Amino acid sequence: MGGYERYARALLAALAALPGDHELVVFTERRYGPGLIPADPRFQGHALATLPLFIAKVLLQDQTYWPALMRRAHLDLVHTPIFAGMARPPRPYVLTLHDLIPLHARQTLTRLAAWYWHVILPRAVARADLVITVSQFSRAEICSHFRLPPERVRSIPLGVAPHFRPVQDAATLAAVRARYRLPDDFLLFVGILSPRKNVDRLVRAFAALPAHVRGATHLVLAGPPGWKNAALERVLAGAAGACVRRLGVVADADLPALYALARGAVNLSSYEGFGLPALEALACGTPLLCADASAFPEVVGDCALLVDPCDQDAVAARLIELLAGGPRIAAMRARGRVRAATFTWEKTAVATLAVYREVVGRS
Repeated sequence: MGGYERYARALLAALAALPGDHELVVFTERRYGPGLIPADPRFQGHALATLPLFIAKVLLQDQTYWPALMRRAHLDLVHTPIFAGMARPPRPYVLTLHDLIPLHARQTLTRLAAWYWHVILPRAVARADLVITVSQFSRAEICSHFRLPPERVRSIPLGVAPHFRPVQDAATLAAVRARYRLPDDFLLFVGILSPRKNVDRLVRAFAALPAHVRGATHLVLAGPPGWKNAALERVLAGAAGACVRRLGVVADADLPALYALARGAVNLSSYEGFGLPALEALACGTPLLCADASAFPEVVGDCALLVDPCDQDAVAARLIELLAGGPRIAAMRARGRVRAATFTWEKTAVATLAVYREVVGRS
């Protein structure tokens, strides 16, 4: 599952665990249903087939079929937590808009996706009684782009799943190392390999480190291949690719051990609405280097090294600092675990349920 689906799954599970008399009715595509809907008596699940063509899905499924089903269900409130905004939703209506990434990376959009973002989404935002987003950074962007008053947009941070914690069990660590054939010493990137992640710059900066600094350290990339990343493929095909390992998609359950085995984690994405992998690295006690852009400073605070992701020389200098370790890095690790512990899915669910009650109370 991608980041948005992980959000929906974690939020639903946390909402189910809250005390109260609320009942949740979940409408989902059949391919996501088993992974999204918790086994809880307070949930009604409706898993439906997905139309194969994007235009049919957006027009027939998201804009007509889903709203009709929801109106017949006589719900007190409708919330779409993933990018499936409805231009004419049942009311009252809450929409989660995580970020404006597609508007900052227009070159990665298909013509139909661009049409959705420029035609359907503005109407869904306008119809929403309240928009939820995941950071103050995204809240400011959404208010500015859609010209919304601040009271129409609520920032509710994401949480860290409990299994993201330092792993010390030798058997678990050995099993994960063997499963992914990991090098003895490595820095770790976790995320989709799309252009905004600046993985090509990371590879170039890492490969350019002096031999006595880099030593036998490798760069390990964990995540799906993404799209339109020709620049990264060119770098990996050259000499710089010799010190890089690509793992592809890693099981969520294996990520804490992967973080524990890494010398450090690196994320140079130039745009993130929140940056959950960075927070998960902190929760696992892994030293972190990340971009000084978008939501990262808000999320990681003073618990990570920050750098301009477009300045390759600055990135190389920070990589040297990360690899060197020392008291400053150790102090950041300690602060990072404390900070990450304050982000829980229970808090996310409590704040989300409060939004539901606020919106229903106004309608």
